[in-house]
Amino acid sequence: MISCYMLGDKFFTEPKKYQNFDEIIEELNKNREAIYSYPSGAIVEIINKYSKILSSDRKFLNYEGVPFLALWLKKSNIIKLLCLDLNKQEYLDDFIQIEDNKFMKAQPMGVVCHFMAGNVPTLPIYYLIQALLCKNINICRVPLESIRIVSELLKPLLDIKVNYNSMEYNGITLLKSISIINFSRDNIELNTEMSKVADVRVICGGEKAVNSLSTLHKKTTCKDIIFGPKYSFAVFEKSAMESLNLSKTFDDFAKDIISFDQKACSSPQVLFIEKSNVTLKEAALKLSKSLERVLKRYPETEINQGTSANIINKRGEYLLSPEKDIICSRDLQYTILIDKDIALEEPIQHRTIFLKEVEDIFEVCKLVTPRVQTIGIASEDNNKIINFANKVSLNGVDRLVRVGFMNLYDSPWDGMLFINQIVKWTVLNLN
Repeated sequence: MISCYMLGDKFFTEPKKYQNFDEIIEELNKNREAIYSYPSGAIVEIINKYSKILSSDRKFLNYEGVPFLALWLKKSNIIKLLCLDLNKQEYLDDFIQIEDNKFMKAQPMGVVCHFMAGNVPTLPIYYLIQALLCKNINICRVPLESIRIVSELLKPLLDIKVNYNSMEYNGITLLKSISIINFSRDNIELNTEMSKVADVRVICGGEKAVNSLSTLHKKTTCKDIIFGPKYSFAVFEKSAMESLNLSKTFDDFAKDIISFDQKACSSPQVLFIEKSNVTLKEAALKLSKSLERVLKRYPETEINQGTSANIINKRGEYLLSPEKDIICSRDLQYTILIDKDIALEEPIQHRTIFLKEVEDIFEVCKLVTPRVQTIGIASEDNNKIINFANKVSLNGVDRLVRVGFMNLYDSPWDGMLFINQIVKWTVLNLN
């Protein structure tokens, strides 16, 4: 049974139940021509107004990740995103001449089916907004633990109205192109039915979920966009370690550790520090002070029993080993695990970071595979970092960003331009 929490601009506290996707698709199709008639400029204005609502209401800002989401939704960023992904925003509205008598347009793919993971509750909003910019209709399967936040974040669109080129356009038209649903991720029958109606499948999740969903029956014309399991870490180059700004750098890195409880693919699990006049133990003490400082701005989070046990066991292992060291809070609020093994450790999460020293940051290049998504960088030597980026990106990493920005969604993401993936490029040749 499909539990529907939003459809046709209606939000349901008690979900409506559907046996299959027929009625959901029928309702979404009623709005297909309406959203297609909206100029992309009008949609951008609606989204910009939406960003102002999110950024001015404390209720929304209290949700983790919403302050950055509100900035990401600003008009200037959306236009920059469209230009990066499509080259010209105008491709969304009309055939644009690219050669003599040759024109091209970015048409919507149709039905975008989002199979969302639950590690970052705000993530569905990013993908839905981009799909709406391209005038697609959307079915979004959201984990139960994220349903309330996703629904609350979408509701402001109900009352948004903008004037664009002397015409009025409504946020409600965007909402009518979305359905928020839930059913068991293990329900093969419903996952298959959802897969069959998709023109694009956006699949986010761990290895088991990705492997299971990607093999489901689908249209031969369906496009898959897969955001599978990824791993992220950080490197502090010698110039950063010996900089007067080191305390601020550690504060920025502490934010990367704390955000999303290290559950995001872009969350750092290991920090490699290049050898400098700051010892590894001194670096760990500086990081602990930063974590204590930054944690004061964040509410305490509950830790499930499994994670608590993992942290306690790992603390015991490092306390008992003469080759290892540890700095941690009295409770389980943060843990810094210090050793000399140049390796990518299995994530523990909940503010648990592995700290290691290397003679040269290039030593970590051998650890990079296509599974590595983000490397956080701290350095004042741009030439060295460019050389480092060339080396590790050849091995597989998708993003290298300054620490403090590891969890901020941008484009490209996971090595792809998402908006470019959810349009169909159509050519008109009049020769």
